[in-house]
Amino acid sequence: MNTSVAKKASQAVRLLMMVLTAVLIFFFINVMLLVSDIQGTARVVNYAGLVRGTTQRIVKLEDAGQPQDDLLKAVDSYINGLRYGSDDLNLVRLDDDEYQTKMTELANYFDKLCAEIIRVREVGYENTDIISMSEEFFGICDDATRLAEDYSQEKASALNYLEGLVIIDIVAW
Repeated sequence: MNTSVAKKASQAVRLLMMVLTAVLIFFFINVMLLVSDIQGTARVVNYAGLVRGTTQRIVKLEDAGQPQDDLLKAVDSYINGLRYGSDDLNLVRLDDDEYQTKMTELANYFDKLCAEIIRVREVGYENTDIISMSEEFFGICDDATRLAEDYSQEKASALNYLEGLVIIDIVAW
């Protein structure tokens, strides 16, 4: 009878080890997926800030009578990269509805800002709404940057949680 109990205990231990191993494999796969999601989000946050700063520079230089067509094209490409991802800029697309909505708003407002820059060239900045529009655009950029940071933090927190579960699984093993 002792051998029967020992055999059942041995089978239970093996089954538990198999379950813990399967759970560990599941956790590792999820950790790898999260790491993949996190890679590139810092660059997105950086570029969101770059759009904000570069646009302010453009407005300042345009107000001083120095056309900035190349910088306008660069910012437009940054915005498209932030919305859709870009291999050229090494930007990932953030899969976050709130961020994507804000980026659509930002892109649309950038088009309006570009039209106002054309007016600055024609009639001078004093006769346009360029300053107030650039301030509005700055705020939209701030919101987009915050949302990108929030997304990145959410992924990092999920990764931290999964790492804790992996440790628990290993210790239980």
